[in-house]
Amino acid sequence: MLIDDLFVKVEFKGNRREIFLNNKQNGFRAGDYAVVEVESGLDLGTIRTRGCGKGNCDGDCQSRTSDNGNGSSIKSTGPASAGHHYRDNGDAEVHAGNGNGNGNNDQESPNGVVRRILRTAKHEEINRLMENRKAEDAAMGECQQLVEHHGLNMKLVDVEYQFDRKKITFFYTAEERVDFRQLVKDLASIFRTRIEMRQIGARDEARRIGGVGSCGQELCCTRFMEGFEPINTQYAKDQNLPINPSKLSGACGKLKCCLRFEWDFYAESLKDFPSMGIPVELPNGIATICSNDILNRKVTVAFENGATEMLELNHVKTILTQMAEDSRRKSQ
Repeated sequence: MLIDDLFVKVEFKGNRREIFLNNKQNGFRAGDYAVVEVESGLDLGTIRTRGCGKGNCDGDCQSRTSDNGNGSSIKSTGPASAGHHYRDNGDAEVHAGNGNGNGNNDQESPNGVVRRILRTAKHEEINRLMENRKAEDAAMGECQQLVEHHGLNMKLVDVEYQFDRKKITFFYTAEERVDFRQLVKDLASIFRTRIEMRQIGARDEARRIGGVGSCGQELCCTRFMEGFEPINTQYAKDQNLPINPSKLSGACGKLKCCLRFEWDFYAESLKDFPSMGIPVELPNGIATICSNDILNRKVTVAFENGATEMLELNHVKTILTQMAEDSRRKSQ
């Protein structure tokens, strides 16, 4: 199927995805290579899918870009990137993100501009991209040696050349702020191009590297997720999952993103269930609610002697309604 939408999503190395303006309405297919404009030159990526429906783009996309007739993009009034950056005396530029791993900063250009897709990539340009991938392996080794030489407390994760080699980005993780000014100078003297040091979080690291989850499938953040949402143990509690860190943690060491996928259903269903600890009068004694089985719509109650009994939700709700009526009559 041809993708000729006004906005098209393009994927680069490490599952980095951005939305670009297809102002010429070029017809692409998923998997095609395309040359796109970036902040300071050209890059080459793979057509992923449409950015939004043709003619039905939401106001958010429209507010970030506008074609003024000569093909240039108009900057939006949205907030800029939260990272801090500075320029070395040479030709190196450093961007240090907050490294929290919960954002989706790779989705848009740092200055809030949606740039254009220029054309379909030529065969020789695709070959050049493959050469860049090989060169990145060598650059990774050289940078790692310099990191060890300077004794920097950081973990180098990945290296990515911009297609035209006007910039090379080194992705890293670190527990605290790293003074890599001398490292940048050394890298600039070796590669003679703009150097970008980008700090990422544990989740972003997993997305760039990829892998297989405990379910046996490719990591969700690599395969289809576009961003990260905060996850806490309450998501597991609401789904009656055992609070076992080894089972709830993903490849990144953080709580699994999939805990969020079905949580809306459980959170909405819980509204129909009685709260934990509520007493229930049964023919064989008074028990308290100790757990709810949302999928089977059953409630487990516990007696003082430690015995438990599983009851249908509707039956428990009927008992609680009757108890409330009896209490109201006694108070009158």
